[in-house]
Amino acid sequence: MKRKMRRKIKTRQTTKELIILLGSSITSLILLFLALFVFKVLKNIKTLIMPGPVPIILPYNVGFINLMVLFILTLITPYAVYKYMLFRRKKRVEMLMPILLYDLAGLVRAGHTVPKALEIELEKDLGPLNELLEKALIRITLGDDVSRALSETFKDQTIVTRRFIETIAEAHESGGRAAQVLMEASMHASRLQAFEEERKRNMKVYVSIIYAAILIFLVSSAFLLFFNAALYEEAARKGAMGTFITLFLRPDQLKGILYYATIFITIPSSIAIGKIRSGYAVEGLIHMAILLTIVMVFYTFVDYMVQLMLKTMIF
Repeated sequence: MKRKMRRKIKTRQTTKELIILLGSSITSLILLFLALFVFKVLKNIKTLIMPGPVPIILPYNVGFINLMVLFILTLITPYAVYKYMLFRRKKRVEMLMPILLYDLAGLVRAGHTVPKALEIELEKDLGPLNELLEKALIRITLGDDVSRALSETFKDQTIVTRRFIETIAEAHESGGRAAQVLMEASMHASRLQAFEEERKRNMKVYVSIIYAAILIFLVSSAFLLFFNAALYEEAARKGAMGTFITLFLRPDQLKGILYYATIFITIPSSIAIGKIRSGYAVEGLIHMAILLTIVMVFYTFVDYMVQLMLKTMIF
């Protein structure tokens, strides 16, 4: 029974991640199949051949690029939301560590053992921490020692949480100094939490800069498309004088290239946001989903913006 319980706790989260990944993969493939073979997106595809040692055939119509973006969004969004919620839950546990350590110090000073103090803490509303403490106590009841039970239960939490959980295990083994160890750990956790809050405020500036840079690139793209469309309108009016202008990319071709460029900027930028905020690139997936959605909506409706700008232009 003991071995079965350990296996169940260990595989539950992995199974949930696999189900989400499998579900999103199947859904995105169904979307791609319907678009290609039912709605026949490839039938209306437009391509641009870029010369070179190896010629590159680049589909540039917005409908096709939107399909690729939708495929990516369908693939990553469920997993991104799951990882984001999991990350928030882990940070919530980390934020509760000073309270837990302070309470344990008081209970141990009152004469309770660390396992009994943990059991008493379960009577309080500590959010996601209650579930973890309950799992740890189940392991202790099944025969695990306190150190092993705590480390196994909290092994998927943040590194800060794991370090303070190790402190609780050390306090249990330190005998008469347990209350002092826990109180010092509580004070250290409070100071660390204040430092983390300050770091988070500073990091928000860099995240905002990345978002602003992408939005500025989108605005610049709108102006480039406007000037390109204006040149072509001018070429149409002047006839032979506009022949030189028609050597440039057409507005729809330029829009497709700018769309690709924005995607290639957005994906690594999102990964950078994840690294900045939490230290894990996977946490940037939620930002990738948000930014790709903004980019897709922008290039779908940018023609209306360009036409509005052209109407206000006097040749």
